[in-house]
This record gives sequence, structure tokens and C-alpha cells, in this order.
Amino acid sequence: MAINLGDKAGAIKHYTQAIPINPQDAEAYYNRGNAKYKSGDKAGAIADYTQAITINPQYAEAYYNRGLAKYESGDKAGAIADVTQAITINPQYAEAYYNRGVAKDDLGDKAGAIKDYTQAITINPQYAMAYYNRGVTKSESGDKAGAIKDYTQAITINPQFAMAYSYRGVTKSESGDIAGAIADFTQAITINPQDAIAYYNRGIAKSKSGDKAGAIADFTQAITINPQDAEAYINRGIAKYESGDIAGGIADFTQAITINPQYAKAYYNRGVAKSESGDKVGAITDYTQAITINPQYAKAYYNRGIAKYESGDIAGGIADFTQAITINPQYAKAYYNRGVAKSESGDKVGAITDYTQAITINPQYAKAYYNRGLAKSESGDKAGAIKDLETAKQLFQQQGNTQNAQQVQEILNKL
Repeated sequence: MAINLGDKAGAIKHYTQAIPINPQDAEAYYNRGNAKYKSGDKAGAIADYTQAITINPQYAEAYYNRGLAKYESGDKAGAIADVTQAITINPQYAEAYYNRGVAKDDLGDKAGAIKDYTQAITINPQYAMAYYNRGVTKSESGDKAGAIKDYTQAITINPQFAMAYSYRGVTKSESGDIAGAIADFTQAITINPQDAIAYYNRGIAKSKSGDKAGAIADFTQAITINPQDAEAYINRGIAKYESGDIAGGIADFTQAITINPQYAKAYYNRGVAKSESGDKVGAITDYTQAITINPQYAKAYYNRGIAKYESGDIAGGIADFTQAITINPQYAKAYYNRGVAKSESGDKVGAITDYTQAITINPQYAKAYYNRGLAKSESGDKAGAIKDLETAKQLFQQQGNTQNAQQVQEILNKL
């Protein structure tokens, strides 16, 4: 009797009837396990694979499939044990090495995963997925060049491998090759015009290259394909904001919040846009919401501090800058702006201390030298003021800011 494995219920019924006739038929248990697995009954599949193994302890495929079922049931360690047993029985089992690599990767064993993918490739040099996954793991381990080589090999084997193009594009972008990244994302889109992620990633790359209009077009296409992509709305909003379309940016950030009301980044960016448009109260409200969702959001504290300071709430600004510093002790801008706020409130000593800390973190911080020089001058330390202002002038000149350098020189001329 020919069994239609596409008819999973029929297959299960057939093997269930056949097993009592020959209870030692390991293959019947194995095939029923496969049918249960395809039906989503992972526990039933595991039980049948186990019975097949009991009858035939050398049944590599049963160990392998039981490993897959365990993996999909969340038992990663059990999956590794089963796939390892399949490899012991059949050392040329490329798929077993590959899937053991996947499980090891999930458990954080990157080196072990790479070793298994490599073994799968050694057995089957045309194993595109093994090259692809090894590339992903290498990239996550910091080996960007090795990752790109693996993605390229996967593409050579399978020129229609859209995900390999996409991931190679991401890795190229992370390595600074923006043009190469855009070319890869474009190829992924050519292969799969409904690949929203490829449009999204190409939008990110175009934005990095300064092509805001192209970025907006790509984010829009990603949203058309997947209208619930909050991240695409966020990045389109940022591109619009950076292009001068503040209202459009706010609208996109609002849509991202509608999709995901717990999206701290969306509240933060909407706060930035509102602040730029002059709505300091609305900005503070959004930064506060971002902080409520993510109490470790240093940039939200920092920007709320700026908005409070610009609204005349100097004490509130200082408190927020202090919180940003507590979260990120290397936040030079937070020290600098707290110094500005302290100076405004009359605390010149505290301001000088904060400017000094900003300079310690970033020795090229021209504005910190400049403001520290002014604070020293106002505190009567003329020599210290001249030294800081001279340094500020040199840094401004080195950074191409001739206008600020000239302004500093005018102050020096008066000291």
C-alpha cells in the first residue's frame, strides 16, 4: 500500500494499524514519528523516535529526527545529545553536524557551532546553509571578514540565496562598505521583491551614505510590505527629521508608538523632534515616557535635561544630567551640559569640575575647554582661563571651526 505522507492523519492511522502486526518494526515507529512531527505533535514524535531507537539502537536518522523534535520543543541540550549520537553512528552525517551547530549557537557556544558548521562543509562542500550559518556566527563573534567570505561562498553555491545577500550586506555595512552593502540589499530585493527586511536594511545604508530621500523611499516600501514594522516607521521618521521634515518625523514616530506603545526609542525620537519644533513641554513628556519604559535610557535623561534647561528649569536639568552620568559615567556631553547649567546657576566651581571631567573623557572637546576658560576667567583665574581658551582656539581650528576660533581669539584679546 502506498502511503501519502502529505496526508499526515492518514499516515499516522496507517502506521498505528501496522505496528501491532509487527511491534519490532522500527521503521514504522520512525515514519509515524515523522508524520506526528509534521502534524506539530512534537511529544508524540519524540515518543515514536524513542521506540524506533529502542528497537534499533543504530538508527541514526531516528536520533537525528528526535534531536530536531527536542530542539523545537526547547530542549537544546537534549537535541545536542541526540544529534551527537547520530554522528557517532554515522560520522559522515553532514546535516547532523549542521543542526548540532545551530543548537550550540543558540546555547552561546559560538566556537563549537563554527566547528560543527565547518565539519558539515568538509563532508558536503556544496552545503550553502552551512556556509551561511557559519557566516552569521562568525559575524556575531566579531569576524566580519570571515563572515563575508562565508556568505559569498553560500551565494556562489546558490545565486538565488536572498538571505545570504542580505546578511552579507549587513556585515559590509558594519565594516564600513556602504556601497557594497547597498548593492547586496538590492540583489536580495531583485531575488525577492517582497523582502521587507532587505528594503529596511537598504534604507539604513542609504541613510548612512547621506541619501535621505532614497532611505525614505526604501523605508516606505518596507512599510508597504509590512505595515506593522514599527522600526521602519522609526527610521523613516529619523530620515524625515534629518531632511527638515519635522512634522513628518513626528507623524512616523507616533505611528511607531501606535504599533508598539512600549517602544521607548519612538518616544525618545518624537521628543527630539518636538523639542526641535519648539514644543519643549511635549518633548519633556515624551522623554519621560521613554524613561518610564526604560529607566536606563541615558540619552533620554540627557535630552530631557536639555529641554528642562532651555525651559528655564535649571535645577531639573542638572538632576537629569546627573542621572544620565550615573547610568553612563563616560557621557562627556552630560558632564559638559551639567557644567553649563551649574555655571548658569552661579556654581562656577562645580561647573569647572564638570568641564574638566568632560575633557578627561574627550580631550578634543573644544567647547568644554572654551567654557572652562570662561568659568575660570569669571572666577579670577586669568592664567588658567588663557590656557584653556588657547587650547579651545587650537582645537576649533583643527576641527575646521574658524568662526568659533575667531570668537575665542576676540575674548583672548580682551584678557
